Amino acid sequence: MLQRNETQQQSLLFQIDYPEIAEGVIPRHRFMSAYEQKVQPPDKRWQYVLFAAEPYETIAFKILSREVDKSEDKFWTLWNKDTKQFFMQFAFRTDRVPARDEPPPPPPAAVMIRPAGVPPPLFLPPF
Repeated sequence: MLQRNETQQQSLLFQIDYPEIAEGVIPRHRFMSAYEQKVQPPDKRWQYVLFAAEPYETIAFKILSREVDKSEDKFWTLWNKDTKQFFMQFAFRTDRVPARDEPPPPPPAAVMIRPAGVPPPLFLPPF
């Protein structure tokens, strides 16, 4: 999770590779509450972001249950049909952060390699 210094907003960036995506298919995404899913017991502290593209199974990531800032400069997606990579980045709103009994586990370390034609992430310095 990254944090934008000026606004103190935290953000997430997803990069999903679909090397065998069906011709003409554009990946989709959606947010799902913990009460909609049936895999784990519902927990109001979490929500899920799902990604789908034929012929792949839908994948989901468990994220903090905070309101997503969907303003144009804080939320973007990109489908690179040449590299068959889907990118999505969004920021969480800062005006409403629920209290938690325990902090969530730290995110896994990631190395970001930006292919040609992909805009730089909103909250990272340029390469």
